[in-house]
Amino acid sequence: MKKLIVLLLVTALFSCSNNSRKTDKTKVVSNKQIKTENKIANTFENQFDKSKISKFTIENVENSSYKAMTKNLSAYSTSELANLPLVKRQTITIIVPSEISKESLKNTLKYIIAKRIKEDNDIDEIIIFAYDDKNDIGKIQYTCGRLIWAPNGELGNVTPQIAKYNIRDNYKFNIDIRDRVGKLKASNRPTKRELAIYNMIMSDKYINLSDAQLDKLVMKKFNLKSKKELDKIFYKVAKYKN
Repeated sequence: MKKLIVLLLVTALFSCSNNSRKTDKTKVVSNKQIKTENKIANTFENQFDKSKISKFTIENVENSSYKAMTKNLSAYSTSELANLPLVKRQTITIIVPSEISKESLKNTLKYIIAKRIKEDNDIDEIIIFAYDDKNDIGKIQYTCGRLIWAPNGELGNVTPQIAKYNIRDNYKFNIDIRDRVGKLKASNRPTKRELAIYNMIMSDKYINLSDAQLDKLVMKKFNLKSKKELDKIFYKVAKYKN
């Protein structure tokens, strides 16, 4: 029952993936449009405050690629498809402190983008998911925030010219920060013990146990005196995460 309640809360989160493609009116690429690596680096330097970067841990980096197309797949010949450049996408999962502020999170996300592009200027799209508890990775899309760096801030807009020449003129940051970030008092943030209790209840390891059996097991492990105390902790953490 507890897992069902959390599932209903999670469904309120919206998907960040937008795979729609827009028709691109291709123009001849001028020399002015082709940005050098140094110019791109300098542009990033002006978009975040170095003094407001939070500590963070990178938990996972996933690289993927797809052909840069501006038409339907059927509209391309085999040779045309073979000659289309690849769009390089990087998806990054990070852990940040639960007490991080909105401003600090935004600056941290932008800093990570700048660092990644400096390391590999051929990356065309970057997505970052920020969590404050690594146990939520794969269960909730993100608990703190998400950033998309792409043309106009939307995935799927990289044209062959952009992919080939690394044109970044229309690139934007699309940032979504959860409402609770930076607003909660310390007393409303779960303790490590409370998070451990919640994670044990939500663990797939005990999926075959009934609620009553699992509650008894959790209460014994964490020396909880009553079912009421257990429920209070569970719903506090569930509300915090969702």
